[in-house]
Parts: sequence; C-alpha cells; structure tokens
Amino acid sequence: MKVELIKCFLASPSDTVTERDICEKVFNDINRGIGKSLGVRLESLRWEFDSYPSFKGEYSQQIISNQLGDNYSLFIGLMFMKFGTQTRNANSGTEEEFDIAYRKMQADNDVDIMFYFNDSFSGSCGDIDLDSVAKIRSFKKKIQELDGYYWSYRGSNDFENVFRHHITLWLTEKFSASTENVNSEKKDFLKDVFEKRLRDALSTFDSQPIVWVEPILSTTDDISVDPNENFERRVPVDSLLVNTKSTVITAAPQFGLTCLSHYLVKKAWELNKLWIYIDCQKYKPHNIHNAISRELEALNIELKDFECLVLDEWTLSTSNVKMLKHFIDKHPEKPIVLMSTVDDSKFFNDDVDIDIEREFDKLYLLALPRQRIRDMISQYNKLKPIGEENLVLSKVTTDLEVLNIHRTPLNCLTLLKVSEKYFDESPVNRTAMLELVLFVLFNTDGIPNYKSKPDVKDCEFVLGKFCERLMKDDAYEFTRDKFISELKDFCASVLLYLDVDVVFDVLFSNNIIVQKSSKFSFKSSYWIFYFAAKRMHIDAEFCEYVFSTKKHIAFPEITEFYTGIDRNRRNAVEILTNDLINNCNTVIEKVGIQKDVNPLALIEWRPTEEQVEKAQNEMNDIVQTSSLPEAIKDQYADKNYNQIKPYDQSIQTFLEEYSVVKLMQNIKASARALRNSDYVSPDLKKKMLKEILRGWDQISNILFAISPLMAAKGEAKVEGASFVLAGDFGESFEERITKIFQVIPANVVGFFKDDIFSTKIAPLLYDEFKNEVKPLKKHHLALLIIYTRPIHWEKEIENYIVSLHKNTFYLFNIVNTFKAKLKFDFINDEDARKLEYLFKMGLAKHEFGDRKPSNQTINKIPRSVIPKRETDD
Repeated sequence: MKVELIKCFLASPSDTVTERDICEKVFNDINRGIGKSLGVRLESLRWEFDSYPSFKGEYSQQIISNQLGDNYSLFIGLMFMKFGTQTRNANSGTEEEFDIAYRKMQADNDVDIMFYFNDSFSGSCGDIDLDSVAKIRSFKKKIQELDGYYWSYRGSNDFENVFRHHITLWLTEKFSASTENVNSEKKDFLKDVFEKRLRDALSTFDSQPIVWVEPILSTTDDISVDPNENFERRVPVDSLLVNTKSTVITAAPQFGLTCLSHYLVKKAWELNKLWIYIDCQKYKPHNIHNAISRELEALNIELKDFECLVLDEWTLSTSNVKMLKHFIDKHPEKPIVLMSTVDDSKFFNDDVDIDIEREFDKLYLLALPRQRIRDMISQYNKLKPIGEENLVLSKVTTDLEVLNIHRTPLNCLTLLKVSEKYFDESPVNRTAMLELVLFVLFNTDGIPNYKSKPDVKDCEFVLGKFCERLMKDDAYEFTRDKFISELKDFCASVLLYLDVDVVFDVLFSNNIIVQKSSKFSFKSSYWIFYFAAKRMHIDAEFCEYVFSTKKHIAFPEITEFYTGIDRNRRNAVEILTNDLINNCNTVIEKVGIQKDVNPLALIEWRPTEEQVEKAQNEMNDIVQTSSLPEAIKDQYADKNYNQIKPYDQSIQTFLEEYSVVKLMQNIKASARALRNSDYVSPDLKKKMLKEILRGWDQISNILFAISPLMAAKGEAKVEGASFVLAGDFGESFEERITKIFQVIPANVVGFFKDDIFSTKIAPLLYDEFKNEVKPLKKHHLALLIIYTRPIHWEKEIENYIVSLHKNTFYLFNIVNTFKAKLKFDFINDEDARKLEYLFKMGLAKHEFGDRKPSNQTINKIPRSVIPKRETDD
C-alpha cells in the first residue's frame, strides 16, 4: 500500500522544547498505529534538525525559512512565556514563520494551521517578561482577527493529550472515507439535522444565545476541591470520537449530558462517522431495535452504516440493563455511549457497574472551572451584551457559590438570562434575583396551552406554606401526591385558585424539584430557604418560630432572603445584633480569651538593604502585571473555590454547643442582613456593623491563640471550627508562626467579605472606618475596602496610609495587598492607576519617612524600583 508523507512544520520560541519533543513522540505513535490504516506517515520540520549554518540570505530568519521551504501540509505553532527575537519582517521568528504559512494557506489552501498557547504558569512574578506577555496577547488577537482559532493548554501533560487527539482527528477527517456511500446532498441534510438537535438541546430560554463550551470529563469521580486540577487532568471530549470504545459517562442532574450527546453525534458526522442518539426513557427494553430503526428511517440511513449508539437518560435499572442486553445481542461489535445521571448525594458512591458481557470505560462529567465560564460569558456577551466580561464573570461565579449550586452550563445560562435585564456588578440582592429566575421559568413556552400559566407570586405564596411545614417537621422529602394535595388544601383554605399540577411540573422539569427513589425533594436547599423567607414576611407566627429556634443562624440564606424582600426588616437586624453580642460573649467565656490578642502590634517593617532591593525588584514587576494572561488570574481566583460543596444539599441540624461555628454562622447571617437593610435606621445599622466587626476581631483572637498549634501540626480545631494551613508557610516552626500571624487579617476578611459587601454599603463602611480606633479592626476595614474598591475608596485608603507609622506591620501588609491586587485581580485601568499610586505612596512613606509623602517624594520611587532593562539606552 502506498504511504503518503505529511510534513508538519513546528514553529516556536525556545521555551517550548518539551512540547516540540512531544509532537515528535505523538508522530511516532501515530505512524505505528492509525497512520498505517490511513496510509499516511507524519514527519516534522524543525529548524534545529533541518537547517544548517549559511550566509545565503538577507538575515538569519530568512536563511532558516529558505532552507526549510514551504513544502508542508500542517503548520504547528507553540508559545508559552517567550515571544522570540524580532526579525526584519515580524516581531519574532515564530510570527514570521506563521505569516508565511498563512499566506500559503490563503494562496492555495494547501496547508492547515494549528496554534497552541500554554496558559499554565507557576513561577514567581519576577520570572515574567511583561514585554513578551504583551506581544503574545497581541499575537493572539491577530490570530482572532484573521478568523483563526487557537487552543490554550495547561502544561506539557495537557498538551500531549489534546495534541494527540487533535492530530488524530485532523488525519481522520482528512483521509477517512468511511461514508463514501453517502452522497453530498444527504451529508448536508444530516449535518443540518444534527446541528439543529444540538441547538435545540442548548436552548433553554426564549431568544437565548446558543453557547457551547467543552465540558470537563474526568476518568475519576475523586474530585479535587480545586476545579483547576480537574481541568488539567481532563479527557478531551473529541477523544471519544477516535478509536471509540463503549463508555459510560456519569454526571449529576443538569450537568449537560443531553447536550454532550448531541454534540458527539454532530462531531462524529463531521468526521464521516454515523452515530445515532436514543433517549432510553422513551422506550421499553424490547423496543430498542424499533427505536433504532425509526431513527435510521428518519435520517434515511441504512442499518449497516451506523457506527455507535448514544443512549441518553440512562440509569442503572433492571429495564435499562435489559435494553443494553437486547442491543448487544444484535450488535455485538458496535460501541455504546451511555449517559448516566445520578443524584448529587450518590455521585461519589454510586459506581456504575453494569452486569453484562461488555467492558465499559468510565468517565465523569464535572463542574466548569472559571476559565470555561469565562468562555461562556464571552460568547453570550457578543450576542446579548450584559456588561464588561470580568464584572459579569465575577457576578456569576459569586452567585453560584453563594447559592451553593454547581458550575454547570445550565446554571450559568440561567443567571446570564436573568442578568440580561437585571445586572448589578455588586453582590446582588439574591431575593430579587430568585424572583426573576422563577419568572423566567414560569413564563417559558413549555407550559401547555390548555393549562393556566401560574402567577409567580401565587406560587411563592403557597410554596412558602409548604416549606414552612418541611422546616417544622425537619423532613424534606415528599411524594408528588402529598405535594399536590397539601397545596390544593391550602389554596382552598385561603380561597385561591392555582393549577398546582402545573406548579409541580414546572419545578420538576427545571430540576428545582428532583426525584430521589420513590420520593421528591428540592434539589438545592436555598429554594426551601427562599420560599420559607417569603412565608416569614407574611406570617408573624412562622417568623417568630424561625428566630426563636435559631434557624436564622444555622442557615444564613433565610435571613438574607427575608431581609431582601423589602430591605426594611428592622426585627431581623435587632435580633441578629443581640445574637452577635451574646455569641461573642459566649466564645470569650468558653474559649477563655478575655482580651484582644494582637501580636501584629509587635511586628515592624524593618527589612535589610538586601531585602529592600529584592522587594523593589519584585514590586517593579507587579506594577505592570495587568499584562498577566487572564487564564493565570482565573486559576488564582479559583484557588479558594470548593467545587465539592454543591453536591451536599442536605439541611444539617445546627449544633448549639459549638460556639465558634455558631459565631461564624451568626456573623455571616448578620452581614447578609445588613447588606440587604438599606432602609433600616442608620443607628441600628451602625450598631450591627460594630458587632460584626467585633465578631471578626474575636475570630482573629482565636486564630492568634491557636497559631502555635497550626504551626506545629498544620491544622487546629476549636469549638467545632477547623483551620488548616494551605500553601508554603516555611520549614521551621518560627517561619510558619510568623507567616501565620501575618496572613490572619487577610484570611478573616476573606472569610466574610462576600457576605457583607455591596456598593450601597460603602457610606456605612466609611463612617465606621473614620471613627474606629482599634488598630486591628481598622485594618480589617482597610483590607475590605481595598478588596472591594467601592466609589471613592482611594481617598479612604490614602488617609489610612497617612495615619500609619512608616515601619508598622499594617503599612507593610497594605503595600503587599496592593501588590497582590495588581498581580491577580481583574481591575480596570482607573483602579490600576489608583492602586499603583497608593502602592508607591506606601513604599515612599516607608523609605523616606514622610507622614504624607508629596508627589515629588512619590515620584522618586519609579527610578529606584525599576531596574534598567536590557533594551533601555
């Protein structure tokens, strides 16, 4: 058999040698495997192997280009942190090689281009060449403007996986002829059918932009807390299309298995492979062959031509196993992809073990990392503009976390749909947000015309009564008949007509209510708290019950939703404030810390000259780090997100005896209530804020007290609360305890900042910030203001810097906070300028000792901290 030689040009700067060698390894593997069956052989072109020294050319890059020539079918570009050396015709040799390949592609369409960027970076900021980073970002934009599509990967292991599958798919598409018997007219027809099915599956709401992002598939359900780890270990979806094996893909509800099914069918057809889709819930086991026949008849395809069956809505039941056996008996050679949905609570312990004579690979569909959500928002924003990408991303991820729901495409789309008409970049009044979610769900086209469309307010009213009963009984599962009969009885008692069957069906079809064995429950616990809060608002007896049983502390969401209804719930603010006073006193009594414990007052910023120089060099890099790739910042922003938490939606019993846990819950509940209490009297709001900050102070005292234990053992527990060291705190006990002391303020503010902050609360924060005299409390407020940056924040922080001693820890900590924000935050140009100015002001105060450094003094900083670059004259 004749073998066709395919030349592949590898172009990259010097920091991707590992990836170039991986390409060689993949080529060799393919040549020994699929290449033989396709009659092709891959061979690389690399300047280090295929060029030689010469003077025949106008400049070095042209000499290399002339020697390598343009006789190649595939151009593979690779970049990491280096862009390369400028040539006469481009900003680097790699860019010039790309330009040549692009012109060749435009001229005769005889070359394909694949470009890859490594977005994984784990070094220090001082290792970053910001000029190169800027050029790489500009080059990415150039590719996009040329209507190109590049791929981002995370490290060499990830690159090998994605590149192996991409090159295999490229070869299969280019040289496979498995559907030669299908004429072009039929191909176009099927292409349209499969694309429409995918669009329909992706379309949840009216006039919603169609958005697809590649889901995260894993070979294990042993999920890391950090979603970035799952992303780096993911299995490329398109790999299922190459050398297809029987596979079961397991996911919790609403993770997108149906969309994935239609995507695989569509992509298979684009690769000249015919896969067919069957929803197994619509057929009895013995009817599987009839279902396949009808599907093939509808597609006008013969039975012998289909290559793989995708069974959606599959569960491990006797009937579904029978269905599989029927199919395998008749088609023993055809692979099957099972889309298996399991309940959240069973995801980690419901290993699908199918008792039939067929081996199944096992994959698991997991939540999206921040970078994938960014991709969704970017696509959505182009068609339905909502707001600046980073602001929308921050809002969506925060709302998902506070509501304790999974980062699935559907949940993201729901929040984006709400945000089309209701976008507030500050932490949202989630009561209003959920009202809008319900309005969207109850006004879809899915409700039959012969049914009356329920009024959302009526639904909230009767569901509030239903959730009151669930909470009082402390039993959260119910049958469909019980749900309908209770709601009907209540409607009759209050002379209200409501089509209760429709209410249940809408909630069930949108997975607000889900089935668990023979019963049903609310999928996410926050829906119970939301409807219960609505009930509290109109029923004084139930409101008293919630507060008297302390359920408002156990579940901060109830308080948040209750105060968010009209933002004037004085009773909640008063009760929570008194709770805080009592809980703080209880912690003091039980833990035994009678006064402030603040070792930070003893720490001073007095580094050596060598340390100052090192800090200056690092700070120089930080000042310009708005050039850091967004992928790196997304990884950093995700480091504290726990993607396992949404799998547990159980409503736990509150343990009264654990005073520290109780205090932390009380602080969260009070902060959310304060954030939603715009119209409560100023004096009452001031009192509540003081008690919240007193609670922060008490948690700080506890952390200082247990720091020796954390330094010695890496973790400590006190009164039900567990604290664990995460990150590098040094080798010796002394190093660890010093670092622990220094990060306590930032950690305490980090625990609670998302509960308390909204842009509207800024005047209250500033008033307290101006009047607070205790150093640690004032520093907590300063960190909160820097983290959240409400309007006029820079004036407050400038005054704070002026008030500090030049060698105090607090100034040192503030300057380092500026560094972190400049490095990792998604900040606009205006805030970046303010942070840079205050950063220099803090450093100038420390170095020159002025109480309030003048602009002249501050302007001394740039030349002293910015090292002379090699390109400077």
